[in-house]
Amino acid sequence: MKKTAHVVRRYLGICCLLAGALIAVSATTAQARTGKVTLTDKIQQVPPRPALFDKTTQPLTMEQCVQCHFAVFNTLKASGNRHQKECTFCHEVYHTYAPGKVEYTDALPKCVDCHGYPHGEKEDTKTCGNCHSNAHAPLNLPSVKQDLCSNCHSGPPQQLKEFPSKHTDLACTDCHTKHGFIPSCLSCHSQEGRRPYHLVGVEPKVCLTCHAGPHKPMVIAYAENTPKEYCGNCHKNASHAQVYQTVTKANSKHNTEITCAACHDTHGKIPSCFKCHDQEGHRANLKDEDCLRCHTNPHDPMNISFIPTETKEVCGGCHTEVYNTLIGSKTRHTNQTCSFCHPKHGLIPTCQSCHGNPHGEAMVAQFGGKCDGCHDIAHKIKGRMKDDKQGSLTEAGKKGVLTSGQKK
Repeated sequence: MKKTAHVVRRYLGICCLLAGALIAVSATTAQARTGKVTLTDKIQQVPPRPALFDKTTQPLTMEQCVQCHFAVFNTLKASGNRHQKECTFCHEVYHTYAPGKVEYTDALPKCVDCHGYPHGEKEDTKTCGNCHSNAHAPLNLPSVKQDLCSNCHSGPPQQLKEFPSKHTDLACTDCHTKHGFIPSCLSCHSQEGRRPYHLVGVEPKVCLTCHAGPHKPMVIAYAENTPKEYCGNCHKNASHAQVYQTVTKANSKHNTEITCAACHDTHGKIPSCFKCHDQEGHRANLKDEDCLRCHTNPHDPMNISFIPTETKEVCGGCHTEVYNTLIGSKTRHTNQTCSFCHPKHGLIPTCQSCHGNPHGEAMVAQFGGKCDGCHDIAHKIKGRMKDDKQGSLTEAGKKGVLTSGQKK
């Protein structure tokens, strides 16, 4: 009996809940039919639907982008180069960055979409930001590391390694302080730069007249018509300065008709005399050291000098006909060195300087005052030559007999 009463009470409770819900739904339906909705005070303050929803809107213009991103625009304006385009050319979708959902790097446009991999597909070069740290100033590379330059510019590092110089020890950024900047040689190599330099007041292009380039500066080459002044002003050490002074004062074709480069066609090379001069008029099989026994200074070749004891054979190398005549004459002159009579090249001595006047002035006068009227030439004497015992020789002549090597 008690169980039945409990079930009845539970059933009546459920019926009451259903009846309440039905009444509430009926009231809401009635309100909907009349168009009236119960709103809070805040909702009642919402303005009417904007008219903009009835118009067709356009995307942001570039001027509108600039109004917010003016710093970016100024950078792009100053250093954008070919990136000076409409913002939406790169940023097709923008303002999508959402922390935790869309990361910043994912929201940015990708360089590879336009440029691909122009510098190769190494990991260093695929990461454009390693060098191009600001896409709005793509050619300003303030943070480039030395070891990254060669990824794009392989030629200069290879030259610096292949042709070592002091430039090899420098970092690329020591000279190229900004990407694309080609410094003047004079920024270092000048009186102001306090590094080794040559010409004063010279333009940098003159440096490249001789130096093959800044990445192989010790490779020196030049044209044959390079002025002597360039060589003289560069070689300021004592030996080279003396060379320049000597050659410019010399009375020879080495000064008046040719340049330094005509002989020294390779920097630092000492040429053979026979590069220009054949052996015509000289003895056969001459070597450079033979030339220098008389032409002691090739920069003043006509200033010929020799030691007093120089052998006749050396002189005969050039004066072949005279040498053969002297050797064939078999006189006391044959036993003398050439330099005994000719202490200076080109000097023709008088017979009297050694022999005095053994025949008297009257006899000599009959032959025009010249000994060769009877004795022919000095290299082939005719007639008997008296020795020093008869007093026919001067003091100079007696020295010649004593040094002749001939037995008395």
